[in-house]
Amino acid sequence: MKRILIVTAALATGAGLFAIGAQASDDGRQLTNVPPRAEWMSIADLSAKLEAQGYKIREIEVERGAYDVEMIDANGMKVEGYFHPVTGEPLPYRDDD
Repeated sequence: MKRILIVTAALATGAGLFAIGAQASDDGRQLTNVPPRAEWMSIADLSAKLEAQGYKIREIEVERGAYDVEMIDANGMKVEGYFHPVTGEPLPYRDDD
């Protein structure tokens, strides 16, 4: 009887944690109104724009409807930024990584 209660409690806890995790993963941090991919600035164009500003690009990837860019600034410091996919303008900092 105790085993059944323990297993049932463990399954209920696991299901609850899964539901919380699923809800947390959809926390609205994706760029709203993401334009179609055909309208996006190319990765090469974004890279050229940032290099013209003095950054050395390490990696560009798409994350939550925006470009996530890892780069090195003129002082040799690692910088990470999020950029609008069409305009290439910086987006507000997200402290979720």
